[in-house]
Amino acid sequence: MSETQEITTLSDLIVAYLEQIGVEYVFGIAGGHVASLYESLYRSEQRGKIRTIMNIHETGAAFMAAGYALETGKLGVCLTTAGPGATNIVTGVAEAYAAHAPLLVITGQTALATAGKGALQECTPYQGNFPDIIDSIGMLEHCTKYNSLITHPKQLQGKLATALISAHQPLQAPVHLGIPADILRAPCSEALAYPNLSTLVTKAATTSTIDNRAVTELSDIIIEVLAKNKKVALFIGYECDGATETIMQFAEMIHAPIVTSLRGKSRVNPYHPLFKGVFGVGGHKTARDALLDESVGLILAVGTSLGQMGTKSWDGMLMNEKLVHIHHSTIYFPRSPMARLQVQGRTGEVFQQLIATLKIDLTEGKLNSLCFDNSKLDYKAGETCAANYLPPPQIQLNIPDAHQNKSSPIKPQRLMYELMRRFPAETLLLIDNGTAVEWTVHYHFWANFENYRMITTGPCSMGWSPGSAIGTALGKRGTPVISLVGDASYLMYGHEITVAVTEKLPVIFIILNDGCYGAVKHRNHQIGTIPLEFAVIPTDFVMMAKSVGAEGYTLRNPEDFDTLDFKAICQRQGPTVLDVYIDADEAPPIDQ
Repeated sequence: MSETQEITTLSDLIVAYLEQIGVEYVFGIAGGHVASLYESLYRSEQRGKIRTIMNIHETGAAFMAAGYALETGKLGVCLTTAGPGATNIVTGVAEAYAAHAPLLVITGQTALATAGKGALQECTPYQGNFPDIIDSIGMLEHCTKYNSLITHPKQLQGKLATALISAHQPLQAPVHLGIPADILRAPCSEALAYPNLSTLVTKAATTSTIDNRAVTELSDIIIEVLAKNKKVALFIGYECDGATETIMQFAEMIHAPIVTSLRGKSRVNPYHPLFKGVFGVGGHKTARDALLDESVGLILAVGTSLGQMGTKSWDGMLMNEKLVHIHHSTIYFPRSPMARLQVQGRTGEVFQQLIATLKIDLTEGKLNSLCFDNSKLDYKAGETCAANYLPPPQIQLNIPDAHQNKSSPIKPQRLMYELMRRFPAETLLLIDNGTAVEWTVHYHFWANFENYRMITTGPCSMGWSPGSAIGTALGKRGTPVISLVGDASYLMYGHEITVAVTEKLPVIFIILNDGCYGAVKHRNHQIGTIPLEFAVIPTDFVMMAKSVGAEGYTLRNPEDFDTLDFKAICQRQGPTVLDVYIDADEAPPIDQ
């Protein structure tokens, strides 16, 4: 279905640009201030172009748009009305900002002629300290890369182009335009001023900067360390996307022990013999020991923001003079002032150069060839464990056999084991904030490691995964996507399941039902001086799911897993809720 677009309003013009750069979905909630833009989007959908996804809450819309953007690499777009539409979306935009998701956020604004008069849901900036006016531009300033109010029709094309290019530049990020309702309705007689905008957007996304001098210096340091029979350890963060193969080639060349941050776990095969586990909250003793090893002379921290959760509160065993910080942006370098060296460059390019240098020095006899003998690495044990859905043999777990526990209520460790063996390899797993983080970090392992997705460890918003899982499923239709989420978090944004019902998406919401704010409770038990109450009212999540057309099952005992047809659940054209009653008293491995 396709027809020529007629551009009669500035709303039509906006949609024409979104179509040009390949936007597939616009997420949000309709309202009077953006009615004209929704009408233009309706006509676009009739032409077989952009579809609107109607959400239940604006934060859920941002979670969903970011999940879609991170899965596809395409622009996520959110559209909200003025006032509470803008205030509601802030948390989702902040989360997308931390995740470096390319997002265009458009908020409606009251008509320019009424600015400052206290119009309905007015959110115009710079109008004085009126208590009935919200400054949506000011609220979104910190969590956007470009943020502007359009105050004249002639500004629209230039500011929209700037926003779209900015969203895709490294580091990718949300951008925001506040557009008054009268500008959206304004007639348009102009042609597209930027007919090649899609080319500019693509160029912005692929631009690369590498500090070759720093890479050369790093090569010299590595050779110096190896020549002294010291080890080079790797600390891998999340922002190494697409570079895993090159990193592993480098690690195998020099037998470098590999440790990851929490989110970096998705960049390394956990069954590789060089992998020593995760360092940080919920991490492994073997990872800690690998960094403490006296034979380690250099630690390469790659693609990591060096935040609190991923560094075990900036532990000195990682954050010391042995550190070299490698990142494609300099934005996080102020967090590593103690580092021996900081190297800017895309991870793949940096390690390609390091590999080339090491090969030359090996050929010239400057290095011991025994350190480059891949036959010394034992892959077989890991492959055997992976085939049987068992933890990697080289990783020391807090409770080694907990995944086999048969008691009721279900132990969280047992749930991790069931996730590993019940779902097909292509399943995508999104981990929400809460105890799900510690349990999956410590006890969940997949050979298809790249399908493991975790909430950012900055804003770390509760309720992130339901919406994000739906956006991910829209970006990869037909693939089962799991939202692993606590009961309290699900109650915040689980209502977005209605979108999964409407779109017939195979999203599986696995609820860790412990009847409380589990992470807060266990932390209070660990460091608190007064026992506080963190209970969540008992909720029938299966009944909630079925009330909106989803499927649902309650699991109270390990034997209940055998009663479900997981293949059918993953192939179902629609979402499923698994309400899993876990042992609320089982403390997660917070400090390792």
